[in-house]
Amino acid sequence: MTVKAAFLIMVSLSLPALGAGPARAADEDTRPLSPAQIALFESDHLRDIHQAAQLEYRFHHQTQGGKDDGDFDDRIALDLHPREDGGKDVWVDFLSGPHHVAYPPLMDFHGNPILMFFLEHDVDEMRRATGAAATFFRNTIRRAFVDQAAVKTIEVERDGKSLSATEITLAPFAGDSQVATAFPALKDKQYRFVLSKAVPGQIYEITAQLPGTAGGAPLARDSMVFAGELPCTTTEGPCTGPATP
Repeated sequence: MTVKAAFLIMVSLSLPALGAGPARAADEDTRPLSPAQIALFESDHLRDIHQAAQLEYRFHHQTQGGKDDGDFDDRIALDLHPREDGGKDVWVDFLSGPHHVAYPPLMDFHGNPILMFFLEHDVDEMRRATGAAATFFRNTIRRAFVDQAAVKTIEVERDGKSLSATEITLAPFAGDSQVATAFPALKDKQYRFVLSKAVPGQIYEITAQLPGTAGGAPLARDSMVFAGELPCTTTEGPCTGPATP
């Protein structure tokens, strides 16, 4: 993926605080930002990180068929180098081996771009599965954040402690007749985002899943959970070599 492609992703998903680009895409509506958009895309998630660090996330891909159908566990590493103005230069090592995705470094970020990387990976998986344009899925998800996202306060457990968190959920394709007709397997797809200021980088968990039958296991589920923060000894560039699960 080129740097230009990464910029287009940011604009299409409307991630103003995650980079230094314009606050809104040219074709964006003028409605006020929703609480979900502010929490995810207009917040300085990295403000409390003052030293070079690596944020580690555990990634799990689950299908109804289990390991025989492609289940796997992996790792994502986000390497951060602070700037004097508070922004961060970011390098990501997204999954490993046959699942690895190459994303370019991002300069002077304030929001946590792990959100952008997860969503772009998810969009690309839908594109490959359906043959539809990635922009269709990006735009549908972007619009859903405006008026379809539910936001509530929850608590999560980490290292034996209860942490205050914000949960954001949405089903962006629900009620979309085009999706129901062309891609019926996607019409009930659900997204869940959990943020906590007690976690470095503030993004604790992201999940995207296709629900199964009532009470049954999901047809497919991708989840990413914050695993820890490690020191980074390099003065610039990635903290370590390629990730291993």
